[in-house]
Amino acid sequence: MSLSYEEEQFIANVRRELKRYDITSSQMDEVEEQIQEHLEASREHGEYGLEDLGSPNMYVRDYAEVQGLVRVQDARDLESVPKEPGPRSGRLSVWGFLKYPLVYTVVYIICQLLFSFSLTTAWVKGYEITSFNLLYRISDQMWWNMMLIVFSLSISALVTILVYVFGKRKYRRSLFTEGESVL
Repeated sequence: MSLSYEEEQFIANVRRELKRYDITSSQMDEVEEQIQEHLEASREHGEYGLEDLGSPNMYVRDYAEVQGLVRVQDARDLESVPKEPGPRSGRLSVWGFLKYPLVYTVVYIICQLLFSFSLTTAWVKGYEITSFNLLYRISDQMWWNMMLIVFSLSISALVTILVYVFGKRKYRRSLFTEGESVL
């Protein structure tokens, strides 16, 4: 049986759509044979067979529904899926905006407290404490202050980076598990 150009295009579009589903090549050939048989039967009755089949997308969707086929999502499908609004939808919130500077500041203050309690004489009983500042001057020695500040800043930066990385990893993992449950 010879097919017209429109019929060949229809079959090619159906094959292209079927590739998005979990289907074997033999099943794809069976679908093509069914379409050709339908077109041949329509010609015998003097009808135009493509009108009965509808669009290639609708034909494949109906076929997949009847056969119970599962659509395999590709990268383009994931990009076109609208994201649900939520805390990680890309909208700026107060927590999202202040989270990392707040983590950085809290870790810096905790480090400075720990260093001042354990490595300096600023908190010794009976020592004059009014001349010290927890943020930048926790010792009499300038070089010691600078070294403790550098350590505190470095530790704060490291902890903030780790919070950021693990937060992104958790978000990606939840995105993929949601995507897998759809399949």
